[in-house]
Amino acid sequence: MTPEDTAERRPSWSPLVRLAVVVVVFLVAGAVAGVVWERWWDAPSGVTYQGHWYLEPAGPDVSFQGVALFVLIAFPLGIVLGLLAGLRRGHETATALTVLVAASLAGVVMYAVGSSLSPPDPQPLAAGQPDYSTDIPGHLGLTAPDHGRVPWHSSALVALPTGAMAGLVGTYLLGSKRLTRRPRG
Repeated sequence: MTPEDTAERRPSWSPLVRLAVVVVVFLVAGAVAGVVWERWWDAPSGVTYQGHWYLEPAGPDVSFQGVALFVLIAFPLGIVLGLLAGLRRGHETATALTVLVAASLAGVVMYAVGSSLSPPDPQPLAAGQPDYSTDIPGHLGLTAPDHGRVPWHSSALVALPTGAMAGLVGTYLLGSKRLTRRPRG
């Protein structure tokens, strides 16, 4: 059996199929990460006052718990997915662009799944409650739960793409195929 026979038997995926698989894996991982994010998060309690909901006790450790947890899940997940995407050589530029786009979409999917599973936004619910009501839990978002803030305007959404690109670049720079010397001549 010659090496040409073995190469012919080995299944080869077209580059588009391989890149589509990368996108699907990132999106599924983002959805699963969103579920994990919501399950690990503890909904903060708050109090209503003059139709607005406020954290009780107030403080950055409580208000940014969801943001920190998002980053702690998304960044390592991005590294692992980037490493996996970089294992297969060939079409590195297309793979890098696909990983960047897929990781960005996966971060958005992670946020969308996690926030949709969490309790609803407490600000609209607080409007009809009497002052000092404490039975409304907080909503999972990427910003502080202040009145008028958009819950997804956060730089935390770049955690997954940053991790993915770090993992991908790591495989390209430190991968075993790149460190071996090619014969010349």
